[in-house]
Amino acid sequence: MADDTKPIHELPAGVAKGAVRDNLEVACFAVLLIIFFKTFVGQQFTIPSASMRNTLMIGDHLLANKFIFATPQWGWEASLFPMRKVDRGDIIVFRYPMDRNMDYVKRCVALPGDKLEVRRKHLYVNDKLITGEFEHHILNWDDGPVNGPWLDGANVGPMEPDPSAGIWPFLDPEIAKADMQGHPQTSGFRDNLGPITVPQGCVFGMGDNRDNSADSRYWGFIPQEQLRGRPFIVWWSYREGGNDDTGAKVPTGPGDVVANFVDGARHFFTWTRWERTGTIPR
Repeated sequence: MADDTKPIHELPAGVAKGAVRDNLEVACFAVLLIIFFKTFVGQQFTIPSASMRNTLMIGDHLLANKFIFATPQWGWEASLFPMRKVDRGDIIVFRYPMDRNMDYVKRCVALPGDKLEVRRKHLYVNDKLITGEFEHHILNWDDGPVNGPWLDGANVGPMEPDPSAGIWPFLDPEIAKADMQGHPQTSGFRDNLGPITVPQGCVFGMGDNRDNSADSRYWGFIPQEQLRGRPFIVWWSYREGGNDDTGAKVPTGPGDVVANFVDGARHFFTWTRWERTGTIPR
């Protein structure tokens, strides 16, 4: 009678792994994969303020492409990865000039060498009016921001005092020589500015919510070396406080992270903006 039993091959001593070691290896591999992804591929960002409303809403969770604006060191990098230079109209993530540990999201409206001017809230780049559905103004604070396009002569709400008698701080040669950005915010240049020329190595960023955005009009140019990437998807959109006007809580410690997690879990189904989740910001 044939013996159907198969021989058992024992592993050499020291090869067999216990459950603890096996799980630790999987966890370490996962951590390394996450670190690689966050360093070279993409990173998650959350919109805490209304400066880009209604293009990006408070509580939008974004994934940003981190290598798209990188400068390739070798020719094969540019052919293998979709790298390119920043362009006008790109939504950009960058290090905030007033605090390099913070990340901001704005729209790039002007490139190095561009002539830029804001006249009665209207943006002109190289003497051409730049407007579209992305540009929002507040005609009535109770109604919130209203999208464009806004043509010449259009009513774009109340104006701030015309600061034409003063000089925009970042045009001062001494300030430009010392540091082209990162100085105290200056009011009065929201609705009228320039004309100015964007210096080499920098871009000019503005929030789409033009009447409620602290941007390059207030703290100067954005060095291209400080660009962090470009958002490519809203993977989750969550109404902070159950509405569109409550600012997001920016965690400052482990306790805030836990509180945000608990809050999101409690209201996940009722406060999630399902219509925005999975959309591509433009």
